[in-house]
Amino acid sequence: MEPEDDKSETSTTISTLPDSILCNILSFLPTRTSIATSVLSRRWRHLWKHLHVLNLDGYSFNTPELSRDHVEDRFVDFVNEVLQQVQVRRIQKFRLEGEVRNYSCTLSFWIDAVTSGPHLQELYLSLWNSSGSFYTLPYSVFSCTSLVSLILKGDIIVSFDNLQSLQLPSLKNLDLEIISTELDKLLSLCPALETLKVFIFFNSGGIDPNEIHVPRSLKRLTLESEACDSTVDHLEIHTPSLEYLDIALVACYSQISVRTYPNLVEACLNICFDDMHIDWMPKLLNAVCRTKFLALQASTTACLICVPSLEFPQFCCLVRLQIGFEFFNSRVLIDLLHCCCKLEALLIHACESVSYGCLYGEPVEPSSWTQPVSVPSCVVSHLNIIEFRDYEDLEEEHEFIAYVIERGLVLKTVTIHTRTFIDQEIKDHILKKLSVVPMGSSICQLKLE
Repeated sequence: MEPEDDKSETSTTISTLPDSILCNILSFLPTRTSIATSVLSRRWRHLWKHLHVLNLDGYSFNTPELSRDHVEDRFVDFVNEVLQQVQVRRIQKFRLEGEVRNYSCTLSFWIDAVTSGPHLQELYLSLWNSSGSFYTLPYSVFSCTSLVSLILKGDIIVSFDNLQSLQLPSLKNLDLEIISTELDKLLSLCPALETLKVFIFFNSGGIDPNEIHVPRSLKRLTLESEACDSTVDHLEIHTPSLEYLDIALVACYSQISVRTYPNLVEACLNICFDDMHIDWMPKLLNAVCRTKFLALQASTTACLICVPSLEFPQFCCLVRLQIGFEFFNSRVLIDLLHCCCKLEALLIHACESVSYGCLYGEPVEPSSWTQPVSVPSCVVSHLNIIEFRDYEDLEEEHEFIAYVIERGLVLKTVTIHTRTFIDQEIKDHILKKLSVVPMGSSICQLKLE
């Protein structure tokens, strides 16, 4: 138990702080918790009413004794009371999450009130409806000129009949994980957008995007779409300032327009295997050739392998490569390493598995290992970390690891993670085979996990 003197000292210290600092402290708490501090003393009674940050969580009202309707009624009454007590037009950050079933009109009234103020900078809405219906966001959100960050999640629909008088000139961050949005129209309202994160739901009763043109001002783009039968006709990413790119395209994209991104630092490409995608994959790979960190998921690599007469661009800035294979392909990997002159770290993931009985017999696919004519320059001069996940010790896997161990002059660690079904006896056998390979680096450590 805390000594009485310590309690008194803490209380005295807090009470000497000005109201502005106390309000700043309270702004990091859920609004319901901030209001609970009003019982502490007369000074605290009305302090929460001066908050410029509201964090309203409908799920905090859930109790086993109350029905959903009763919980919803209590939450609505609570929010109404809060918005009557605070200075709504001075709110800077507004966060609202919960289930929306019976109070859509009231919800729109709240959002209209909050977005009418000239100081709102951040709006976070996470709204869900277990009854299967959706909530259409009011237009007031898209005419809030002070808004810097907009995050929308859940059973929300964004649609536009008319774009007149709608503009988000200050918006820097947009995060969408909602049922439906006319994405291209929404993005046209955001001339200063720097960070965009979108998960696209198709065939969900809303509007499927035919074309997506991201703003030129973007610095960070995360785009993910679910698997479906829909096709996006055109994805345009003309963003000269782009620094971070993470795209997971599971739907079909007929055409993609890209340009070289000279400021790119990190790129993660997860492109589902499709004949349409094979056509434009080389163009996308060329666009990200200036990146320092590159991740190619297995489906992406499968697309690249099927490109006729594929020639990799020069990745002159790349220092870390993460690459997945549905079936390990040393030829493609060696060709890629020849184009990565400064590569320092290589992470390999072989996704598909052969049966346990094939470990000491013939592999499912004949080995395609061929001794390279020349050693990739990065293997000799820069490559110091290699990690191989789901290793099975197939002939091609073993030959590749042995090759880079023998020729890697600056290697520090080679870490191999075997598949879960490989027992300790087989692991010992794998380690014994690799241990007899002459090491090009005197400081290289071989680890088997």
